[in-house]
Amino acid sequence: MPTLIEIEQLREHHAFAVASIAGIIGLCIGSFLNVCAHRIPTGKSIVSPPSSCACGQRIPFWLNIPVIGWLTLRGKARCCGQAISLRYPLLEVAGGLALAAAWFWLPADRAIAASFLLPILLLLTACDIDSMLVPDGPNFLLVAIGLTLAVALPSIHGEGGHSLAILDRIASLETALVGVAVGTAATWWVRTLGTVFFGKEAMGEADIILCAGMGAFGGWQGALFTLFGGAIVGLVLVLPSLIRARIKNSPGPASVPFVPSLAIAGAIWFFRGNELVEMWMNLGR
Repeated sequence: MPTLIEIEQLREHHAFAVASIAGIIGLCIGSFLNVCAHRIPTGKSIVSPPSSCACGQRIPFWLNIPVIGWLTLRGKARCCGQAISLRYPLLEVAGGLALAAAWFWLPADRAIAASFLLPILLLLTACDIDSMLVPDGPNFLLVAIGLTLAVALPSIHGEGGHSLAILDRIASLETALVGVAVGTAATWWVRTLGTVFFGKEAMGEADIILCAGMGAFGGWQGALFTLFGGAIVGLVLVLPSLIRARIKNSPGPASVPFVPSLAIAGAIWFFRGNELVEMWMNLGR
């Protein structure tokens, strides 16, 4: 089994090839995420039955090839002619681009972590956009994987200077646990105060767990950036709808999925968190 150093050397010397392979794997993961996003919120098995059309007809494997299958069918089911949502190829492309970017720009340890983090963020985003039903399973899995990787890859939390490897793992796990605690507490308080202020539930429980998961991957800074950065991203995303409603003198959107905004902020932090901290420190000088 190759060591982390060997993987990093391979990534550095063959960055484009490694990113391309990661992108292809990401496309396949994106295809599987489509199945998960469709079935998990409704409590269906993601294994059985095999992929089928809405009319019940089984889909042959060659039409399940990521993106190519959708293009071949021109966005319509071969069996019944029903339109196939654009969400399917978009999620596949997003999975491919996410993993390709991770393995092209991030060091090997963070690229490995991103290979777990980004697909789960995409899944949670797809579920929230589709039905505003964010399943607890993938959300708690995000927390569990983050804590596991903190022990297995302590360098993702900047640990690696102790004389004993076990001390690095303990320090990394401590950072991840503090991140989970801060992510949980901060989001809970924002949710509670928002609910009191607006008179209705301001955030869902899924948002709390997601911020806790980002704390496991990015420490307390990652958790807070995900929460407050997500609020800014959400405002930017919803602003056009609010302006349009104001111009037409019509009510704005009744509810807006917040998980996509948190996921975008979390991904930004994981890719560029260190640079953002340095930028903030330089502004204070």
